[in-house]
This record gives sequence, C-alpha cells and structure tokens, in this order.
Amino acid sequence: MSAASHGAAAGVVLGLVAVLLAQQLAYLDLTSLTAAIEYLVIGAVIGGLLGTVIGWALGKRYLRLHPPNV
Repeated sequence: MSAASHGAAAGVVLGLVAVLLAQQLAYLDLTSLTAAIEYLVIGAVIGGLLGTVIGWALGKRYLRLHPPNV
C-alpha cells in the first residue's frame, strides 16, 4: 500500500470519529437516520480526502529524503 492509501484509510476513520465526537459534544444532532448517514458520509469523504493529500505529501517527502537503492 502506498502512503496515500494509508492516509486515506486513516482519514476516513478520523472523519467518522470527528462526526461522532461532534455529536457527543452536542454540536450535531444525529437522531434522524437520513441526517446521520449524510453527516457520516460527508465526514468520511472529507477525512479521506484530507488523509490522502497528507499521506501523499508525506510519502513524497520520505522518498525525497530516503531515495530507493538502484
């Protein structure tokens, strides 16, 4: 797996956790099933996108600092 895919997977999980934490802190109301699914999907997508970008950038930086042996 690449750094971007690792970042995406971690970002999805963190996005879901952020939505659930916001619900626990009374920032979101997840009593309606439709709204709850929408919030969870949006959180997962945004977290996945942010995680992908961060993982990609860190992967590029790692390869620049540690070039593969040829």
